[in-house]
Amino acid sequence: MAELRDEKVVFRRKDIVPLHELPSAQAHDPIVLHAVEASRTGIACRIIAATVALVLFLGAVLIGLVETGLFDSTLNARAVAALNQALGTRYRASVDHTVLRLAGFNGFALKAENVRIVEVESGKELATTDSIGIVLDPLGLASGRIAVSRLDVDGAMFNAALLPKSKPLDLAALRISDVPDYLETTFERLDGVSHLIDTNGMQTVKASDLGATFQGPDGKAVTLAIASLQFTRDGDGTMSIDGHFTMDGAEGEIDLTASGAEGSVRTLDGSIRNVALGKFLLGNDVNGNVHAGVDTTADVSVHAVREIDGTKPELGLDVALAAGSVYGDGIAAELRPSTLTVGYNFDKGSIELASQDAGVGQSHFPFTGGLIDLDRVSDRPDKGFAIDLVFSNAVSRPVDSSEAPIRFDAKVNGYYLPKTKNLLFEEMAVSSEKGNVAGSLAMRFGERDPEISFVMIASELESAAVKQFWPFWMAKTARSWVIKNIFGGTVTNGRIEFYLAEGRERLPGVPMHLGPEELKIDFDIEGARMNVAGEIPPLRDTSGKFRLRGPRTEIAINGGTAYFPSGRSVALTGGTFVLPDNYSKPLMADMDIDVAGNADAIAELVTYRPIRALPATGFAPNDFSGQVKAKVKAHFGVIAAHDPPPPQWTAALTLDDVDLAKPIAGRTVTGLRGLLAIDPQKADLKARGDIDGVTLDLELAEPVGKAAGFKRRTVLSGTLDNKDRRKLLPGLEDVVEGPVEVRLEQEGDGPRTVEADVGSAAVSIPWIGWTKGAGIGGKVTLTADTKEGVTRVSDFRFAGDGFNVAGNLTFRGARLDAANFSTVRLSADDRFRLKVERGKSGYSVVADGEAADVRAVLARLKNATGGGGEKQDVTIRADLARAVGFNGETLSNVSFRYSTAGSRISGVDLSAVTKSGAPVVAQLASNGGADAIQLTSGDAGAVARFADVYSHMRGGLLNVRLRETAGSGWRGSVDIRNFSLVGEERLRSLVSTPAGESGRSLNEAVRREIDVSAVKFSRGFAQIRTGGGALSLENGVVRGETVGATFQGTVRDANGRTDMTGTFMPAYGLNRLFAELPLIGILLGNGNDRGLIGITFKLSGPFDKPKLTINPLSIIAPGVFRNIFEFQ
Repeated sequence: MAELRDEKVVFRRKDIVPLHELPSAQAHDPIVLHAVEASRTGIACRIIAATVALVLFLGAVLIGLVETGLFDSTLNARAVAALNQALGTRYRASVDHTVLRLAGFNGFALKAENVRIVEVESGKELATTDSIGIVLDPLGLASGRIAVSRLDVDGAMFNAALLPKSKPLDLAALRISDVPDYLETTFERLDGVSHLIDTNGMQTVKASDLGATFQGPDGKAVTLAIASLQFTRDGDGTMSIDGHFTMDGAEGEIDLTASGAEGSVRTLDGSIRNVALGKFLLGNDVNGNVHAGVDTTADVSVHAVREIDGTKPELGLDVALAAGSVYGDGIAAELRPSTLTVGYNFDKGSIELASQDAGVGQSHFPFTGGLIDLDRVSDRPDKGFAIDLVFSNAVSRPVDSSEAPIRFDAKVNGYYLPKTKNLLFEEMAVSSEKGNVAGSLAMRFGERDPEISFVMIASELESAAVKQFWPFWMAKTARSWVIKNIFGGTVTNGRIEFYLAEGRERLPGVPMHLGPEELKIDFDIEGARMNVAGEIPPLRDTSGKFRLRGPRTEIAINGGTAYFPSGRSVALTGGTFVLPDNYSKPLMADMDIDVAGNADAIAELVTYRPIRALPATGFAPNDFSGQVKAKVKAHFGVIAAHDPPPPQWTAALTLDDVDLAKPIAGRTVTGLRGLLAIDPQKADLKARGDIDGVTLDLELAEPVGKAAGFKRRTVLSGTLDNKDRRKLLPGLEDVVEGPVEVRLEQEGDGPRTVEADVGSAAVSIPWIGWTKGAGIGGKVTLTADTKEGVTRVSDFRFAGDGFNVAGNLTFRGARLDAANFSTVRLSADDRFRLKVERGKSGYSVVADGEAADVRAVLARLKNATGGGGEKQDVTIRADLARAVGFNGETLSNVSFRYSTAGSRISGVDLSAVTKSGAPVVAQLASNGGADAIQLTSGDAGAVARFADVYSHMRGGLLNVRLRETAGSGWRGSVDIRNFSLVGEERLRSLVSTPAGESGRSLNEAVRREIDVSAVKFSRGFAQIRTGGGALSLENGVVRGETVGATFQGTVRDANGRTDMTGTFMPAYGLNRLFAELPLIGILLGNGNDRGLIGITFKLSGPFDKPKLTINPLSIIAPGVFRNIFEFQ
């Protein structure tokens, strides 16, 4: 049958059969039942059953009518009318609909749904409810009375801001002694509530899902939601109030009991648990972060006893605060769990406060106190409340301070005047073993934000106490710096002033930035240890002044000493540490300190952050010695979490006889006196000191940071004498003589730029014999680069008035290796190039160009002293279109080769042409192992004038042969043919100068004028010797038709002086005939080249202007007899 279990069975009309037709009714002996006669009892039962059925039917009809909502519209209209009548004209009520329904076996329930109360003027809703229900007792209704057994309110929400404002509380009329009256009033209100419930016959009033909105701190809305609230009244009159609520999501409980007897409430006990005080006591900034207030929950226990029938009244509150936080200016401090006991002393008429475990963070503040009517403890006529608080054995230990806890006692006395709204604490005193402080507080409340004035002073206090007593919310930035950076020492003349004017703008949620006149903190400190900045070791035995004005904190440091881990120390002689703006982020600081000490200690100071300049320079503290004074300035971030910009700093070091152990640019630096300025980019030194033992001015710019963007720059300048120059610039002994002003500049390890003013020095170019005299202006500029012992000088330029030399040079060590002068103009006629190279054995000099003034070379050759030590080999090659000599003479097509081996001339080859077109040829030839120089020219006068040997000769065939002698000298002969002397004043002097007692001249002796203005000679001959810078001759003779002479002596010695003697003979052609006569010629002619008449003379003195001396007796002594009168 399982498969048919879900099938529907349907009976049709034809399937219905009467009972008598069924098979069981067709039996032979059927059973027939007869009806029994009804009794009276049965009739009564039927009547009762019919009556009950009728009642049930009528009830069902009534219930059906109620449930169908037949009475709803009438009830809704009357409910709205009743509500509007109760609310008055300011508010208007609306009800969606009202229904009457059964409430199970509890009776009928009258329920108004979606009730709204609206303010007429604004149209805003004061309150809304989902429903309000009243349960009526059916037995009461049956007896003819209305009895409410229960009241249910569901889903109510109130807007407290739209409630009618009552008359403000008059605090001036409020007295603490009236608290018993207020307590009695409270009990009377509870009596009324109890009587109302009792009169209406209700046992329970229940509200659920209620809500209300209140204005909290900073104007924000706080929502109070009551999940359930139930008032229950027992038969003995005890009323219980139980409920659950949430305040902005924080859940709490209500558990109160009002007990009474004989129709009155006599006690009130219970608690309200988990009240979220932070919802009312916290303020937030514009970013939503907590700014100020208290964030905690409280359990409030209430105990009140009514004064009745001789029972003493009691009133007390026990407030248990849970762990939370106290905020001040965005700084949080831990609020420890604590209990506050508040009670009213009915005998004294005062409110008494006490807490034994009040604490914030690690600090503990047990206190007792009270409030009492002012006129009971003071003679002041004003009405108000006196306030008294006493802290005993309290402990201050801020969590952000490492100082040991301080135990202290404190007392606060003051009063509040409600009429003037003034709160004044005249006595605020703190006493501890580390010092005492005292102060006062005044507040005046008005229509705007209150006026606040607070002052605290301390004559002497340990710095630890300052840090412990400083409120964590007041000038928090300055306080944090003091806590972290000042240790030990004594604070004197301490003073805190805090003032806010009435109506001072305080925007909700915006931190208040106090101005210079609103917050002032001052104190002096002695013997403290103070951290300065970054990694710099702290200052010890510090003295100074702390000054705070609003956003600016300034610490003036009078003195202190910083001790470094290395054992070094520096003394701080003054300075300031400033926080310009305590309110800005990132928080920045300005430091300006003066320190003094040994150079190595100051150098170590700048190795610490935020400066850290020395490591980037490559120096170490041990590299410095001497004395240094420094001014260090820095602008840097104080709090790393603020992500401050990189520090900016400068250090100005005054150096006093400072030595550097490490060379600078390869040079030893000692005795520095000057200024070293360091910043994050560079170290800039300007000082005077000894560089390699030479006193010079030193300028050094050394990069400090990697992003400096430049290389080290070194500048040396000063005046070098010969001794200093040899130390600093060796190898110039033969070039420069005298003081030279120099400036050497170098960038990194690159080339050095040199500038020199040689105006006061003599400058020589030894290879060509040129010299610039001292006093003639001249400057040298060059660029030198030294690598692996080789110095390459480029862009060399030596210029002055009338000269200019430019080119490049190379030095190997201190010796010249090569020189290439692209421009040489040592005189107005110079236009040539010069190249010098040093080989294995000596130097090679090559000159070529259009013209060269060789007078300096000729002068040097004439003045050469020879000998004198080892000399290098020199090879000179010159190819010049024109060579300029003395006396306006020039040689053209000059080809000159000259070489020496040590001090010996090893080669000479000269070919040139004089102005007259006569050739000039000179050669050095070896003959029999001896070197000989042979010079020939067709114009002896031009050669003599060119070499500045003799300027009065004209023409002549020249033939000079010289052989080398021992001692680097030369010996030979000079033979000149067919020449003349023009304008020789010394000849005129010989023939015209009077001599002897008679005063006759040679002209008078021969009785005619001897014309010597232009004298022709057929031959001139002399044997000469050179060496040691001297030129001497012997057997000299000149022959002419008019005059003749013999001579010998020193033409020029090493000192440039002349010493010659000779005989001058007029009418030489006739006069010498006597010398050719046999026997008589010996007596009268005095030899082959002498004559009958002559005069002996002597030339002595400077070569340029020798003095002529004549022996007058020689004029009258003929022939051989003149020898008696010759000069020796």
